[in-house]
Amino acid sequence: MNIPQIPLNFDALIPEIALTGFASLILLVGLLKIRNEILIWSSVIFLLFLALVVPYFEGEAFGEMFLNDFLAVYLKLIIIFGAIISLLVLASYLKEKLILLNESIALVLFSAIGMMLLVSARELISFFVSFELMSLSIYILVGIKKYDSRSNEAAVKYFMLGGLSSAIMLFGIAFLYGATNTTDFSVMIKALSNHVALAYTGLGLFLIGLCFKIALVPFHMWAPDVYEGAPTPVTAFISTLPKVAILGAFGRVLVEIFKGYYIDWSNFLIVLSIATMAVGNLFALVQKNIKRMLAYSSIAHAGYITIGLIVGTYAGFNAVVVYMLIYTFMNIGAFAMVEAFNEENIENYKGLHKFHPALALAMLIFMFSLTGVPPTAGFIVKFNIFLQAVKAGFTWLVVIAVLFTVVSAYYYLRIVMYMYMKEPVKSPAPIYSKDLEIAVVVCATGVILLGILPIFLI
Repeated sequence: MNIPQIPLNFDALIPEIALTGFASLILLVGLLKIRNEILIWSSVIFLLFLALVVPYFEGEAFGEMFLNDFLAVYLKLIIIFGAIISLLVLASYLKEKLILLNESIALVLFSAIGMMLLVSARELISFFVSFELMSLSIYILVGIKKYDSRSNEAAVKYFMLGGLSSAIMLFGIAFLYGATNTTDFSVMIKALSNHVALAYTGLGLFLIGLCFKIALVPFHMWAPDVYEGAPTPVTAFISTLPKVAILGAFGRVLVEIFKGYYIDWSNFLIVLSIATMAVGNLFALVQKNIKRMLAYSSIAHAGYITIGLIVGTYAGFNAVVVYMLIYTFMNIGAFAMVEAFNEENIENYKGLHKFHPALALAMLIFMFSLTGVPPTAGFIVKFNIFLQAVKAGFTWLVVIAVLFTVVSAYYYLRIVMYMYMKEPVKSPAPIYSKDLEIAVVVCATGVILLGILPIFLI
C-alpha cells in the first residue's frame, strides 16, 4: 500500500510553535518566585516581537492543510495585538484579586495559539482541533475566580453549552466526510454533489456550531450570563478575539470554498443577521447591568458583521476583517473602563465625570464608537460594511441595520448622558493600574486615530 507523502514544511508554523514554547515556559516558571511585572511584560514583549515576524512566515504546511497567506497574517496580527491588550487589562485584575498570574497568562496564550491555527486551517480535522484548543482555554479562564459563585456558574454554563455546540459541529464534520470522503476543503467542494442531502445536513450542522461561538440568534443564549459572570477582563477577551478567529475562518470557508452554494448559505445568514440585530439591540435597551448591556451589544454587532459575509464577495469579507480590528479596540476598551470604574450597575455611572474626567472621556469615546458616531473608527467600519451591502444589492438589509443602529444609540448614549448630565449617586472607587491605563490609552488612540485617518482601514 502506497502512503502519499505530504510535504510538511514547518517554516510556515514557526510563529505558532514559538508561541507554544513560550506559553509552556510561562506555565512552568510558576514554580519559581518571579515578579508578576516580569511575567506580564515579558509576555507583552514576546507578543510584540511575534507580531513583527509573523508576516515573514507566509506559506503552506502539511500539503495545503495549513495556509499562512496575507489574509491569515492580517487576522493573526489582530489576534496578537488583541491578546496584548487583553493581558494588560487582565494583569491589573489578577494582581488585585491575588489570582495566579502565570496560569492565566498561559491560558490566554494557548487560546491565542488555537485562534492563529484556526485562521490558517484548510481542512476539517485541523479546523476542529484548533477550535477546541481555543475553546478549552477560555472555559477555564471564565471560571478562574474559583471562589466566586457567578464565575463558577458562568464557567459551567459556557462549558456545557460549548460542549453541545462542539458535538453538533463534530456531527456536521462526520456528515460532510460521509458525503465527500475527504476532510480537505478544496477537494470537498467538488464532491458535495455526490450525496446532496447528506452534504447539506453536514454543512448546516457545521454552521450551527460556528454560529454558537459568535452568538448569532438563536444560538446566543449563553452570552449574557457568561459575559456577566466571568471576570470583566476575561469578558473583554472572549467577546472579541474568538470572534475574530471564527469569523475569519468562517468567512473564508464560505467565500472561498462554498461560493458555489452562495444562495443557500446567504439566505440562512440573512435570517440570522436580522434576528441577531433585533434581539441584541432590543434586549440591550432594558439592561441595568452594564456587562449584560455590552453582552447584548456584542450580539447586535455580530448581526452587523454578518452582513459583510452575506455580501459574498472579497470586498465584503475584507470589510468584515477590518470591522473586527476596530471592534477589538472598542469592545476591549469598553470592558476595560468597566473594570477601571469597578462598577457594573449603570445607575452608578451618574456624574462620574465630576470625579474622574479622563476615565469618563475614554468611556465616551468607546460608547460613541460602538454606536457608530463620526469621527470614530466605529463609524468608518460600519459605513464600509453597509456600503459593500448596498453595492451587492442588499439596500433593504442596510435600511434595517441602520434602523437598529438608531435603536442602539439609546443604550450607548444613555451611559454618556448619565456620566455627564446626571448628579452622582455614589462616590466611585476606580481601580488605578499602569497596565490598565496603557490598555485604555492604546484602545482609545486606535479608535480615534483610525477614525480620523480611515485610509489605513479601507
